[in-house]
Amino acid sequence: MKKILHNISLYLSLLKIALKEILIYRVDCLVGIFSQLMVQLVSLIFIIIVFQNTESLAGWSFEQIILLYGITRIPIGIAGYCFDSLYDIGPKYIRNGEFDKILLRPVHPLISIIGSSDDFTSVGDVLIGMGITIYMLIKLSIPITAILIFKIIFFSIIGTLIIGAIDTIFSISSFWTYRSNEVIWAFYRMYTFAEYPINIYNKFIKILITIILPFAFVAYYPTMDYLGMNHFMIYLSPFIATILWVIAVKVWNIALKHYRSTGS
Repeated sequence: MKKILHNISLYLSLLKIALKEILIYRVDCLVGIFSQLMVQLVSLIFIIIVFQNTESLAGWSFEQIILLYGITRIPIGIAGYCFDSLYDIGPKYIRNGEFDKILLRPVHPLISIIGSSDDFTSVGDVLIGMGITIYMLIKLSIPITAILIFKIIFFSIIGTLIIGAIDTIFSISSFWTYRSNEVIWAFYRMYTFAEYPINIYNKFIKILITIILPFAFVAYYPTMDYLGMNHFMIYLSPFIATILWVIAVKVWNIALKHYRSTGS
């Protein structure tokens, strides 16, 4: 446990240093955040178009769907900032030989890599997610209590860890293909299934986003709880995150043993 806490502390320190480097170019950061906001605006317009042809979706009203969307954007944005560098393992580190330098550091290479994440534009996701969440909670007349705020913060962090673990697991492909970005992105984009009530999907999709790639635990089940549906699955989220990270670290260490330097 002491070693785990040390690694977490080291990771946060590296992330803090990376953030300071990013903020040197503040105009670029602001432009990136604005661009991200525009991307999410398009997604919201799509939801609005869908509800022009129906009053509900699997029993969920327009306001409830928008709340789910807002809740989803918070962990997605945090994960984008905290784990973005996983996409660079293949093309940036292994293919160019930079990974050999990381191996010389007195810290696990996974900590070094995720600690260098620099996708500050994902803050746009967090901001729009928080804005939509607060607005829709008021719109739905849901009391914003201290307990609710704690739940949203806690389960957003848990959701972030679930996304980060899934990305970490699939990043091991870079040790053989050197193209971790395409592989991670292919599986990561499946989180979009969890932006809508899972009852609209067939059995295969439900199993996929609940058991195989448990994106439903990122925001769907938490949102059900916030809406007063009291779904017990929300309380499985911390266990899901823990199990995924145990798997992620183990498979990453196995892949690391098979690493062969590029020789460059």
